[in-house]
Amino acid sequence: MKRGWIWIILLLLTIPTFSLMLRPGIFTMHDPHLFRIFEFNECFTSGQFPCRWSANSAKGYGVPLFNFYTQVPYWFVQIFIVAGFSILNSAKIVYLLSLVLSAFSMYALARTYWGKSGALVSAVFYVYAPYRAVDVWVRGALPEALAFVIYPLVILYLDRFLETRNTKSLLLFSLCLALLINIHNLSFLMFLPFLFIYWFFRSFQKHDFSNLKQLLPAGLLSLSLSAFYLLPVLFESKFVTLSDTVTGYYNYRVHFATLKELFVSRFWGYGASLWAQKYLSISIGQLHWILPLSLFLGWLVAKKKNSSFGLFFFFGLFALFLTHGKSSFIWSIFQPMKYIQFPWRFLSIAVFFVSLSVGYIGKVVKEFKYLPILLAGVILVNFNFFRPDIWRPITDKEQFTGELWDEGRSSSLTDFWPIYGEHAPTDFAPVNSGISKNSDKSVYQLNADTESDQIILPQVYFPGWSGKLDYREIKLDYENKLGLIKVVVPQGRHQLVLKFRNTPVRSIGNVVSLLALFIFTICFFQKKPSGSF
Repeated sequence: MKRGWIWIILLLLTIPTFSLMLRPGIFTMHDPHLFRIFEFNECFTSGQFPCRWSANSAKGYGVPLFNFYTQVPYWFVQIFIVAGFSILNSAKIVYLLSLVLSAFSMYALARTYWGKSGALVSAVFYVYAPYRAVDVWVRGALPEALAFVIYPLVILYLDRFLETRNTKSLLLFSLCLALLINIHNLSFLMFLPFLFIYWFFRSFQKHDFSNLKQLLPAGLLSLSLSAFYLLPVLFESKFVTLSDTVTGYYNYRVHFATLKELFVSRFWGYGASLWAQKYLSISIGQLHWILPLSLFLGWLVAKKKNSSFGLFFFFGLFALFLTHGKSSFIWSIFQPMKYIQFPWRFLSIAVFFVSLSVGYIGKVVKEFKYLPILLAGVILVNFNFFRPDIWRPITDKEQFTGELWDEGRSSSLTDFWPIYGEHAPTDFAPVNSGISKNSDKSVYQLNADTESDQIILPQVYFPGWSGKLDYREIKLDYENKLGLIKVVVPQGRHQLVLKFRNTPVRSIGNVVSLLALFIFTICFFQKKPSGSF
């Protein structure tokens, strides 16, 4: 079968996962990504790049949302907004692509291990895992959904480099690793240990660890490409209430999965994850463990064992273990894991390796006549999960006004609230005709009644804000309960202009990323790529 037909077949097979999106409106979801897409578009139209500030977040007081939250997923959505699609349609296109492209990338990887028929099995299992429907149709977790596209590519280009020592493969590996960091840093954190063990395993098989001399610079390049994001996260997180993202509801201890939830239950819901009960599915999927387990039992008795299958199967099994309470000792030892928040997030890693392992059936069963039945079976068993809870037949105007707009402005209120106040706001910021805000500039028309009037502005302070009163620099204060910007203004009418500028850390991060991108481009397009860079 020609390669072009495979892609068409894969596209047709994935249609049930996104077909219900192909109508006007949008589905309800847990995560506030529609609001964040709107805010990122405001950044883009005002010329702030990379985006740092979200003016309408935190009930209209603003927060440095994009200084700490990965913004590359919104870059992809922005492409379609610039092309003329509405915000809602642009978001749906990227959700749709996260499903289709993940099937393509898994097929490309699995084909190198199992051949075409096995790769087709892996791709279909990958896209029809119940957790994929949870990510898109329940949680609306845009970054995590896109990470599924990148996982196979990271392994694919690492494999190609280890086999050929080709510079372009190494550079593409580095680029994919950087994309994973900037698409969903938690996915990168979860995936990295498995990636390291995989590299060690492959190098040990070849009795050759000399590739490390090239992989270390490639890893450094990935970090450098990500510096615009990583440096502010590392050095400026101390200025926001980031600790709130790992306490209370977000404490990982209350979100472990049970064996029944992982392997037996077909419960489907659109609610929250709670200690006593999960009101959403956290299942690996029945066929997603029955088939790999059957293949594993056969693998155990086989005279000649396929080491790749064994490795992928154990990776998937260990990722599942990390979702269960028995793994709590590991979570306690490795403290950074607490930022993952929900142990069942490791289902993304489990789904990846389990789906990759099932393609082994293409090696076990020659001339696999029952391939269509197997593919139809996994689709029929799971396609009904790919549907919305509530479909809202609305437009951008309705999504970004009224109650839905206020809901977006109130979302994730304390996640990135600056530390300068005693608490986050409980009421919305006042709005009047004398206030104009965007992602890096605010203009206030002020009227002071006394000789030195102290005016508190409806805008929270964060390093980078500076002000000019009637074109003269003015000192900004923030000593009040909410940590809002406060200025002392002489009597009369004045114009105050606030500008959000880069701190040295942000500027260094931007420069490092630009230099890294320049180096990547030069190395990638050189005519005679060498074995290193």
